Amino acid sequence: MRVAGVGVIILFLFVWSCFPTKRPKTAFVIWWLVLLSGYIFFRSGDLYANADAFEGRFPAAVYSEVLAWILYLVAVLIFWVPVRQYLGRLFAGDYKWLTLFAIVCVASCAYAPRSLFALAWAFKLSVIVLLLVLCSTQIHDFRDIVSFLRFTFWAYALVVLVPVVLGFLSGSPFDDDGRMSTIVNSDALSADAAAVSVLALTLYSRVKNEGLRTSAVLVGTASFVLAILAGGKAGIIGGVFAGVLFLVVRRRFGSALGYVGIAILLACVLAISTPLGSYFSHYKESGQATTLTGRTLLWSAVMPAIRQKPILGHGYLASTFVQFQVNAVSWAAPHLHNGFVEVLYNNGLIGFIPLLLINFVIVRNLIEVLRRVPSTDAIYRVGAGSLALYAHLLLNGLFNASFGGRVRPPFILLLSLVLVSNKLLELVPRPQRATPYTT
Repeated sequence: MRVAGVGVIILFLFVWSCFPTKRPKTAFVIWWLVLLSGYIFFRSGDLYANADAFEGRFPAAVYSEVLAWILYLVAVLIFWVPVRQYLGRLFAGDYKWLTLFAIVCVASCAYAPRSLFALAWAFKLSVIVLLLVLCSTQIHDFRDIVSFLRFTFWAYALVVLVPVVLGFLSGSPFDDDGRMSTIVNSDALSADAAAVSVLALTLYSRVKNEGLRTSAVLVGTASFVLAILAGGKAGIIGGVFAGVLFLVVRRRFGSALGYVGIAILLACVLAISTPLGSYFSHYKESGQATTLTGRTLLWSAVMPAIRQKPILGHGYLASTFVQFQVNAVSWAAPHLHNGFVEVLYNNGLIGFIPLLLINFVIVRNLIEVLRRVPSTDAIYRVGAGSLALYAHLLLNGLFNASFGGRVRPPFILLLSLVLVSNKLLELVPRPQRATPYTT
């Protein structure tokens, strides 16, 4: 039924695109579906089903999602037909680093511990790269960039809110530790919810449509509250830092101080009035903070394995099965809790270098945008928000493998910033070179 629903939406896009009066941004709708796909075909306990995956046992929803991704690929290829002259973008400019990283991941599936498992995720990554380049052909001005980000915002809002609603329907809203109880990992919920709040701050702080602005503010505020209730330390800190960075870059220093004050006050109120306070108290008493909840022990354990294969790595998503490959890892770690360590272990330097360059071009493009336009310009605001969003994703990725490994919404969002930053840079005028004085 879920695959059929995806198929109906894609079929509707084909019919919609036949009307010549107004060309719809069909790629944006596919992008919206792609972001939601992990929750359309959600599997309970998927993050920690390492043993089942290692033995090749998967729930039916896995095969349904693979079928849906094949439909996405077919849709992307069909919509590529009228813009096939843009295929060169896959291997040019900033997009070539996305393509190169995807090629490395696909190639490394050949020597991954479970090749078919890795190939399924590498296929998903490849479809996303194709889709992003297709989206680039449908972005021609600033309004198109904002439209793309709005599709992203509302899809990501559903990514956050759907698990919360399902968590409330399933029973108690809090788990035994005192964190928000949903069908997804609490750390992932914190990071995703904070990303939604940053997107809301970026897109809707100056919108004139009062109804749209009010609904977006409510979603953004609720997401920030959920980020705190989920108790993910990296997600909370990254979200607060990103909000402050957005306001500081826009030279609104008083608002930045107020933002920090509201965040602290809200965290205190929630800690006192909900079971969240008991979670932080237990965490402090357990002594886990000294090892970042075991992360430093995990990183130390896998470093010898990284040094064994520094160039090629152990294969895409080999980190999913690290407990079966590295004797020093005795717990079922679903990933290596650091995006860069994740890529070094999986793909070695041939994957690490493209990932670094992906991060580099995002920062370079956004800083250049902020240098070229006045702070009162709408492009400046979106550029500042994109930089803040990148900072949040980076900080969270230093403590959770939210990029570089499995292609989940945070990783997809990071890859999309290559497109957004590139298109923003194309819109701003190049600085004028001083002409030499002649007589």
